Amino acid sequence: MKSCALPILLLLGTTFTITSAKSSKPWFCHDLDCPEYDVVEKNDDYEVREYSKGKWASTKIEGYLYSASIVQGFKRLFDYISGENEPQVKINMTAPVVTKVEHGDGPFCKNNFTISFFVPFSEQARDDTPKPSSKDVFIQSTPSATFFVSQYGGFGMDDITISAKAAALAKKLLAKGESFQEGVFFTAGYDPPFRLQNRHNEIWILKKEAQSVLTKEFAS
Repeated sequence: MKSCALPILLLLGTTFTITSAKSSKPWFCHDLDCPEYDVVEKNDDYEVREYSKGKWASTKIEGYLYSASIVQGFKRLFDYISGENEPQVKINMTAPVVTKVEHGDGPFCKNNFTISFFVPFSEQARDDTPKPSSKDVFIQSTPSATFFVSQYGGFGMDDITISAKAAALAKKLLAKGESFQEGVFFTAGYDPPFRLQNRHNEIWILKKEAQSVLTKEFAS
């Protein structure tokens, strides 16, 4: 067992409703492109979403703190969409900013963070997506995958909050007997710092049936 594994708290029961409707663009994407998904199950605590395959610009950071690592990773990716690419073109901002949080082994609990921007729909089908100028940024295609998603508002994207939210989601999944990828979770932030109201944040945990493919292709 990893020394920095998320704590497992008390188990809670939940009740599902099932929906088959194709999700329209969520309100929290505002005027930005964001990845498409279907909500296949829903309860008071979380949704089960089937995400379509997609293309992402990503960068990896190794560090102790989520808050510091995401600032560094965001800057790399923002520089990429601002013209640090070949052929030096500007690329539209998208939502959300997704960060994979993976606890590292060892006594000091250094973590691995993979920060990603969704590639705009205008670039998704192209074979010549602008190539990053920086060796620290890379473009990857991810397969369709199923995530358990919890949602909350406010400015709670600090280290303590995201760990607590991820642990809370994990305990609910255990209570339902769900199979999921342990020791790893994703954060999804949809808002710039200057948006003060109607902020939207998410925690994603990968359904285990998708684990082997997505772990390799999303953040390897």
